[in-house]
Amino acid sequence: MKVNCSTCLNFASDNQLLQYFIDIIETKDPYTQGHSHHVRAITEAIYESLPLNRRNELHREKLFTAALLHDIGKIRIPDTVLNKAGKLSETELKIMAGHPQYGKELLAGTVFQYLGDWILYHHERMDGSGYYGIPGEMIPVESRIIAVADTFSALRTYRVYRPARTLEETSDIMRAAAGHQLDPEILECFLSLKRDFLENLECRCEICRRRREALKQKQSGENAPPAFQKVF
Repeated sequence: MKVNCSTCLNFASDNQLLQYFIDIIETKDPYTQGHSHHVRAITEAIYESLPLNRRNELHREKLFTAALLHDIGKIRIPDTVLNKAGKLSETELKIMAGHPQYGKELLAGTVFQYLGDWILYHHERMDGSGYYGIPGEMIPVESRIIAVADTFSALRTYRVYRPARTLEETSDIMRAAAGHQLDPEILECFLSLKRDFLENLECRCEICRRRREALKQKQSGENAPPAFQKVF
């Protein structure tokens, strides 16, 4: 039976369409199964860590929806590139770098088209060395928030070529990237949150809870439920 992510979607203007997009992303790319929800949860934590005057400049629900859909453009990336276990070649990296533009194009003409630029620029860097060379203050603040969340999720997640980073390793790596890759103010607000909270930061929705249970079963040598075996 299909499980809808009511925790993540209860604010959406069109829950069915949003769920449809998320299902497409997670079917296409095994890594993003759970990643989209994780980035949303981290984005929410970042939002809550910001000063009140900064939060007042943002639209909370739209920001969280953008976090859920930030990788929607990956559905146009060939499987041979998207699911490659090893290091990507220069040509493959260029192909992968097209996913923010594809994301904006896919959302155009939908009720989520207002998210286009936030998704387009979520791989931009503060020093202008990102995909499109957009520097610092020209990058939408929503994109900068998602960039911090995306980086934290990537570092804290197991990959086929490395284990998940510890919180200390993650914090050190991200602080080293402050100013040239990540927005330093947003990053410090986020990393100033309590250690226990950051250590256990995860999506609390039913879908992700069931995935975590399946992962624990897998790690303990038990068989994961068939509906969730593809997650790994």
